[in-house]
Amino acid sequence: MQTNSSPQNRKRGTAAQQHACGSFGTASGLWGKLTDKQWWAWHVAAKKEKRRRHWPAKRRLTPQNLFTEINSQQAFLGLPPFMDPPERPAFTADPLGPLIAGDGPHGATLKLLVPKVPAGHVLVFGARPCSPGRRYCDKWKYLGLLPAPSGGVSDITLLYYAKYGVPRPGSRVIIATQQQLNGWRDMLMRLDVVIPVGQGPATRPKRRKTTAGA
Repeated sequence: MQTNSSPQNRKRGTAAQQHACGSFGTASGLWGKLTDKQWWAWHVAAKKEKRRRHWPAKRRLTPQNLFTEINSQQAFLGLPPFMDPPERPAFTADPLGPLIAGDGPHGATLKLLVPKVPAGHVLVFGARPCSPGRRYCDKWKYLGLLPAPSGGVSDITLLYYAKYGVPRPGSRVIIATQQQLNGWRDMLMRLDVVIPVGQGPATRPKRRKTTAGA
């Protein structure tokens, strides 16, 4: 019987990585099904993109690159593919946040202020709780979609707990949000908060036992 630490399983990656690879494979498989008219439309759309791929040669984005990028992001969220290129949306400039740490029955809660509900979907990424002096992060893990807000606030506590557990008092929690609309994704928006010392039941003093007759 193989364990999770076997070389074979390590090569497979995490569930999130496998899901992302599967989404990419799904999108790649659709490229060969385009008509000539659809291929030309993606060619025109790719020429409008001034981005260069992060390859040594810094090659321009190709029609297939753009098609696969948009449709792998659609597949990642279980959304239908685009066989014709969707127009690049004008993402809302209304920022989400701040990220607020509260006090809950199992420890600190994490809630995100949502002044205006964005169009499309909002992906939430997170990093492990870190030192309060740290403010930079480049290693994100996908936590899930932003829960529907209630009263202008989205509670992401359970999303974070499921990936990293309860953050310790005094640690810094860093997350990032990214809006996706019609297969296009906006820039990552980073937010963070320091869990106050004394936040949550883990830091509360234990109740003293009383002796009979006291």
